[in-house]
Amino acid sequence: MTETLLQFPSAAGLYLGALRTARRKPGKDVRIPALSVKLSTVQADLNRLAAYRDICGFEPGADLPITFPQVQAAPLHMWLMLRPEFPIPLMGLVHLRNRFEVLAPMPADSSYEVCVTLGDGRRTHLGVEVDLLTEYHNHDGELVYRALMTVLYRMKSDVPASRPKPAESSAGVAEYRSFDVPADIGRRYAPIGGDFNPIHLFALTAKAFGFPRAIAHGMCSLARATALVEQARGKAASQLTVQFRQPLLLPAKVSLKFKARDDGHDFALLSRSSDKTHFVGSLS
Repeated sequence: MTETLLQFPSAAGLYLGALRTARRKPGKDVRIPALSVKLSTVQADLNRLAAYRDICGFEPGADLPITFPQVQAAPLHMWLMLRPEFPIPLMGLVHLRNRFEVLAPMPADSSYEVCVTLGDGRRTHLGVEVDLLTEYHNHDGELVYRALMTVLYRMKSDVPASRPKPAESSAGVAEYRSFDVPADIGRRYAPIGGDFNPIHLFALTAKAFGFPRAIAHGMCSLARATALVEQARGKAASQLTVQFRQPLLLPAKVSLKFKARDDGHDFALLSRSSDKTHFVGSLS
C-alpha cells in the first residue's frame, strides 16, 4: 500500500513518535509490512543544500551530491517505520549499509517525485535486517536516483553466522587524508541533515543509550569521505556503497584511506589512535 503525503512530516513529531516505539515488543516471528510512501513534488532547499555542502566538504555544483537525496528523504524513512504495522522499535536500530545510484543528472533547482518502500525483513545471526528503498523520478517520470539502506534490529537468532568474504586486493598505491572530527559535529550536522537522534548530540544523551560518548552521524562521516575521494579523482560519484563497522566516538582523529580500482575507488575510514575501521566502501 502506498500513501501520498503533501509535505515532509515534522522532525519533532517523528522523534517523539520514535521514542514511543520503545513500547513495541516484536515476537520471534517478525514480519515487515509491504508499505510505501511518496511525495509528488520535492525540491531541495538551496540554503540547506549550501550548508550541507559546506559541512560535508562537497564542491559547489549544479547537481545534487550523491548522498543528499537520501538525507533529504530521511523523514519518509522514519514515517514508514512509525506506522503501527511496523513491529520494530526505532531506538536502537543499527545502520548497517547503503547503496546509492545516480542514474541521470539531478539539477539542484529541479523538483522530483520521491518514493520510499519498506523491503522484506531477513533473519541473520544478529537479528532482523530491514531494507528501505528510496527512488527519485524527474518531471518526465524518469527514474534518476535509487538508494537502498539496510538497518538491523538485534535479537536472538538461530541463524548461523556466515563466514566473512576475504578482502580483495586492488592495484595501485593507497592515498590518505587525515582530519579531526570535533565533539560538536553532531549538533552542527543535526539541523542540516535532519537527524536529531540523541546518540549524536551530547555525551550525556548518548550514555542513556549505552555509548560512552556521542557518536558521529554515519551519513555525515560518509559524505565527508565521499567528498574527499571525489576531489582526488576530479569528478562526482554516480555509484556509492558503504558498510558501517564501528561507531565513531566524538571527538575523533581519523584517516581516510582510498585506492584506485577499475573505474572507481575503494575507501575506508580508520581511527588514527587505534586499529578500528569505522566503515569501508567504494565509489565510481
